[in-house]
Amino acid sequence: MGGEGGAEEKKGKQILELLKDPLSMILVQVLTTGMFLLSKAVLNKGHSVFAILTYRCIVGALFVLPFALYIERGKWKELNWMVVFWIFLNALMGITGAMGFYYYGLCDTNATYAASFLNLVPVLTFLFAVVVRLERLGFDSRGGRIKILGTILCVGGAMVISMYNGATIHITSPKWEINTVKKGFDAFSNHKVRGTLFLIASCLCFSTWVIVQAKLLQRYPFKYCATMYTCVAASLQSAVLGLILNASRSKWILRWNLELLLVVYSGALNTGAVFCLISWVVPRKGPSYATMFNALSLILTTILEAVFMIGDFTVGSLIGITMIIGGLYAYLWGRGHQLPSKQIRDEESIIEVSTPQRVEEDVYCSQEIENLSVQYQNPR
Repeated sequence: MGGEGGAEEKKGKQILELLKDPLSMILVQVLTTGMFLLSKAVLNKGHSVFAILTYRCIVGALFVLPFALYIERGKWKELNWMVVFWIFLNALMGITGAMGFYYYGLCDTNATYAASFLNLVPVLTFLFAVVVRLERLGFDSRGGRIKILGTILCVGGAMVISMYNGATIHITSPKWEINTVKKGFDAFSNHKVRGTLFLIASCLCFSTWVIVQAKLLQRYPFKYCATMYTCVAASLQSAVLGLILNASRSKWILRWNLELLLVVYSGALNTGAVFCLISWVVPRKGPSYATMFNALSLILTTILEAVFMIGDFTVGSLIGITMIIGGLYAYLWGRGHQLPSKQIRDEESIIEVSTPQRVEEDVYCSQEIENLSVQYQNPR
């Protein structure tokens, strides 16, 4: 009986071990979806973008501060002017620039459209890494080809959701009505074109941020301290830009409304909790595993925006969601089959190369770029 009880307990632990990683990533996407929808609701009321960013970064810094003091106590002594420069650049690209452009793009579009653009960031980051020879395309293996196909499907699905409508299903109606008049690709309005340009700029900033933060952590490998300092730098940058653009006192007063909720929610949960969850899962499962769960936030955003924000659910959305789910499983399957052969090639290359220090630096930077690409929707 004792042996059977021990076996059942062991089996239960194994099941928990299998489930806790995907459940953690699903929780990350649920929190991210809440940030997308809450941001849209607040920005619709005309609140200042950089005021929100300033307060969000302050809350984020305060949330991460205890972790930095407890886990990385005394590491502030290793700061130097070069590290400060990378922290400033990291904040400028990852928060002030990327999130600033994203919020302005969100003002001119909707949550689903803006969220779909963020699915371009892993692809752009991957392409940047290929250009600087930190990644390979992987066409030489079946797993690599399937992984690339899955990535294309995910991005294609995101683009279908954002650009193709098809028949419109009015979910908010007591009886679902299908309107087949509005089909095909909508002509962009002036505001939508402007919003699209802002979102493209945001994607470029996010992709550059991934590279910059990898370099920062290479020089200052203390993630909690780096996160806290980045939030402080971004709050100062956002405050300066916000005051230049609009110094009206009314724009900087936090009231007991959705704006305050967004600041606390995005600062504490998206900066703090999401960072901790990702930092816990990535070393266990790898960055590619976490990256592809980002598409789930787009699916949740599409559904919840249609239901709660009086939006329409279209056939194009259904097609796009199907493509994203198919791409997700294709990518994970390809990654799983590519990993063994990649490990063998890495071991062989380490044996053959006669400059181990340079190899160690390149491998570290490559891993950090891949690790950080999973966090593009939740910058510090």
